[in-house]
Amino acid sequence: MHTVCGKNLSTEELEEVGKWMRQNGISAHRIRREFSDVLPLAEIFKRDYPRLVDLYNYPKKSSVQLKLANWETFNFKVLSKFNMTLSRDFMEQMANGVHGAAEVLLHEVIRLEKRQRVAVERNAAMRQEQTWEENDEVKTVVVNKQVGDGIVQVPQKMILYSLYEKLTRDSQAKDVIIDAYQQRLAHMESIIKLKTERIDELLMQMGKLPQKRAPAGNASTCSYPFDGKDSAIRKHQSPSPLLLPSSADPDSTP
Repeated sequence: MHTVCGKNLSTEELEEVGKWMRQNGISAHRIRREFSDVLPLAEIFKRDYPRLVDLYNYPKKSSVQLKLANWETFNFKVLSKFNMTLSRDFMEQMANGVHGAAEVLLHEVIRLEKRQRVAVERNAAMRQEQTWEENDEVKTVVVNKQVGDGIVQVPQKMILYSLYEKLTRDSQAKDVIIDAYQQRLAHMESIIKLKTERIDELLMQMGKLPQKRAPAGNASTCSYPFDGKDSAIRKHQSPSPLLLPSSADPDSTP
């Protein structure tokens, strides 16, 4: 059973407590007055362990004696379940709002949270180990491993070769599917590029896009607007075709 007593925290520990308080929305300016009663701490434990804490057992008190009674109740009903207890002197410091006592208590809460996380991770690892032991496809064998200058025997998890082959085939089949989809994607991208170029070309022909300017030095092509009258005049004024002498004409020169 770990007993919490008054002590002085290091600078690193105080910084850790300050960071934890900011994360949990606890004001450092009112910590002595608020944590003189056990209710704020009970609310923190209620959040993490709702079935363990009943807030009705810790009504807010005003006198030091009643606050001390709340601390004693919480110490017995809750903290003892985590192998942690507060000394009588420390509970009196908390009830009287002694400077630094609340920070020490919150630092112990942080340490408790860390221990709980480690315990959860350890239990998860143990359940995984048990699952492996119950699985016939996973075996535990003892292999020799060199550590420094000596050889030690260590357990190692092994799987059946048939299972390894099956997993390898499944992986290769998935690789083939991925390659096929990548080729189809590249083909679709090339088609989209060709269609985009063709659309731009058609839009340019329709006058929707500006045409490229002819390079300097090239002969320009002149065009005239079409008009029915001008066309008739040009047709009327056009010179008649030149008549060449025919071989059948007697006046023609041989």
